[in-house]
Amino acid sequence: MRLYELTVILVSELEDHKVATEEIAEVARGLGAEVEKIDFWGKKRFAYPIKKQMEGFYSMITMKAPADQIQELDRLLSLRSQILRHLVVSMDEE
Repeated sequence: MRLYELTVILVSELEDHKVATEEIAEVARGLGAEVEKIDFWGKKRFAYPIKKQMEGFYSMITMKAPADQIQELDRLLSLRSQILRHLVVSMDEE
């Protein structure tokens, strides 16, 4: 298991961003990840439109996950309509 940070930008029109972020964490848990921390960064304005949106809600999930499941996590997150962008980054364990 490796340490990863998953940054997600959600559409700003959602009723409850925390619930949507928890659903994303559940998807990761379903693939064998251990979610360590969830940070809610709040709503921020974009420098340019993303999918015709000018602002979005940022969240970051810190997790330990099997390296072979990251590609599947990436695929599952790309299918969700409430996610504008997501990025999974491998962290150094220190």
